[in-house]
Amino acid sequence: MTTTSSRLSTSQGVPVTGRPGGAGPVQPTVVNDAVEGPFDLVDTVFEVADVSVFYGDYEAVRNVDMKIGKRRITAMIGPSGCGKSTLLRCFNRMNDLIPGTRLGGKITFHGEDLYGDHVDPIEVRRRIGMVFQKPNPFPKSIYDNIAYGPRVNGVKRGLDDLVEEALVGAALWDEVKDKLKQNALALSGGQQQRLCIARTIAVKPEVILMDEPCSALDPIATAKIEDLMQNLTRDYTIVIVTHNMQQAARVSHRTAFFTADVDREGVRHGRLVEYDETSKLFTTPSDERTEAYITGRFG
Repeated sequence: MTTTSSRLSTSQGVPVTGRPGGAGPVQPTVVNDAVEGPFDLVDTVFEVADVSVFYGDYEAVRNVDMKIGKRRITAMIGPSGCGKSTLLRCFNRMNDLIPGTRLGGKITFHGEDLYGDHVDPIEVRRRIGMVFQKPNPFPKSIYDNIAYGPRVNGVKRGLDDLVEEALVGAALWDEVKDKLKQNALALSGGQQQRLCIARTIAVKPEVILMDEPCSALDPIATAKIEDLMQNLTRDYTIVIVTHNMQQAARVSHRTAFFTADVDREGVRHGRLVEYDETSKLFTTPSDERTEAYITGRFG
């Protein structure tokens, strides 16, 4: 990468924040007009080139190639054990925290090798935030949850405005503005998840990774998170792993379908089967394995 502002080699010491199908084809519901727009390669944020991920000698994900566009929602779907979450964690080097994990191939972020020798993983995780399956607010006040990352980054002034901005951005401000000193653990599950999203965007990342962010939530809370994701694409690129195919059809611009191949020794390896515009993948998939999965014949 050529611009100083986009480099990943500067450590800023901020923490990582916040951890189907029916009998027939899933019909995508286009919520955002951009869902139907063409994929502009000029706006590529991530490029995954022949990526394999190993846990020790075990190859969990094999030979993945894909590009992820700016300010789009990219969904990764597929049965359990197909490597979706493993690949997602590669985008902000969370797998570095698991002993014995290594990556083959190359992942670039705006053209810069995420795993280059000069790249600081802490800066990667500041630029590429993550929201996990189970809401994990800190056992602190709502205010201190949001202010934590900026404070670690050395921000001392304007915290009140920053906290409000993050909570507004996460569609939570109106519900908590009169109880910012309340313990975050007293919030409902859906509110806690939106708090974790607010905590993520408080450090102003460019990308938000979401690992099944609605799997522990009720339908009303899920709808709020989905609406929030659509709104966040005005400013952020989002990559989401979900087991809910209807959710992928509702919110994403592009969808990647993964499955697990079994080799001659009976070992499963995650493989990318098909990656396309969401409307096309769910209505006219190119691979029969994709069609079998989205119509409920397996998975």
